[in-house]
Amino acid sequence: MLNLIGQQVVYHHQRCEIIELLDGCELVLQELNQDSNIQPTQYGEGHRPVPVTHVLPVFDGEGELHAELVSAGLDQLLREQGLYGQ
Repeated sequence: MLNLIGQQVVYHHQRCEIIELLDGCELVLQELNQDSNIQPTQYGEGHRPVPVTHVLPVFDGEGELHAELVSAGLDQLLREQGLYGQ
């Protein structure tokens, strides 16, 4: 699944890039627009802008592709890469 990193997808009407695959089988998407969030310190004080990110689980509790992943069209990307189903 590491070959998904760098792929671009649309998630909630925002163009995103897959930037990481977490150990818990979750994909991290980063929005490619110019918007940003202010990242707080451990004390809750905002100091620096960071890109907006989303974490999507790959599978649901029953071992099927998670609905959020399917709604982002990532199921098709997984099939094209030969990583899921036919």
